[in-house]
Parts: sequence; C-alpha cells; structure tokens
Amino acid sequence: MIPVDPHTGERLHGTLTSEAHVIFGNLKLLLEAAGSSLDRLVQVHALIYDSIEYDVLNRVYRQYVANGPPARTVWSAQIEAGFKVQLDVIAAA
Repeated sequence: MIPVDPHTGERLHGTLTSEAHVIFGNLKLLLEAAGSSLDRLVQVHALIYDSIEYDVLNRVYRQYVANGPPARTVWSAQIEAGFKVQLDVIAAA
C-alpha cells in the first residue's frame, strides 16, 4: 500500500511521516469497511527508503498499532515512484 488520496486516487508524495499517516488512515478505512480493524493486523511488512528513517516509522506505527503489535519486518529499499514508505499487511477478518 502506498499513500494515495482515497477520494481522488492521487498519489501523495511527502515525508515518511506524512506518507505513513496517509497509508495508516487508508488502511483503517479499508479494514473497517471489511469488518476488521487495525487491532486485527496479523503481519506487517514495511519498506522504507532509508534505514535512517526507522525510528520515524516506529513513532507513526505506534500511533496506529499500539496494542499487541503483529509480526513485522522493516526493510530499506528503493520504493516505487520515489515514495518514502510502503506497507504490505495481512489482517484477520
């Protein structure tokens, strides 16, 4: 999942912090529409553009996934179209 405006489909480039907030906000909406929630995350794979941003991602992550965090991996990699962060998640229904 990359940061996209849920109403227009526009790709939203920004800082790692702003991109992560957009992704988690969209993820929350999608999960709730499917009858699930962020509390039901089972696994999270995160890609960040630079490992120096690991602590930045953690600060945002803890705002959305505070209770019983799921299994998670974080990799530093070049991300599609120059984004700063990308998430791939699995959630229980």
